[in-house]
Amino acid sequence: MSPVITLIKDAAGWIQIGTMSVPVLPRGSIQPARPGPPPAVMAPVLVLAAIGLVVVIPLILLAAIPMVLSIGLVVGGLLLLGVSIWAGIEGLAALERWLERDPRFRR
Repeated sequence: MSPVITLIKDAAGWIQIGTMSVPVLPRGSIQPARPGPPPAVMAPVLVLAAIGLVVVIPLILLAAIPMVLSIGLVVGGLLLLGVSIWAGIEGLAALERWLERDPRFRR
């Protein structure tokens, strides 16, 4: 049977959970972020971050183009190799059938 955990708030503003005491923050003690523009110290950081994103994202996309093209070329080359091997096997099979049927090659 699992133990029952009771929550008891004492006069000092602590919650008793079993044998452990946890402080309770009074309501309204956590302030939301203040509205308005960021502080002046953060403005250059935000400007540099925006410029960095404008520069870095296109560079990443431009770097991806050769990678995508090379992956496409590798996949196309493997597909071409597979089709060539299949066509070679079919060509040899057709040559074998022709050699077996042609009277010039019978002894």
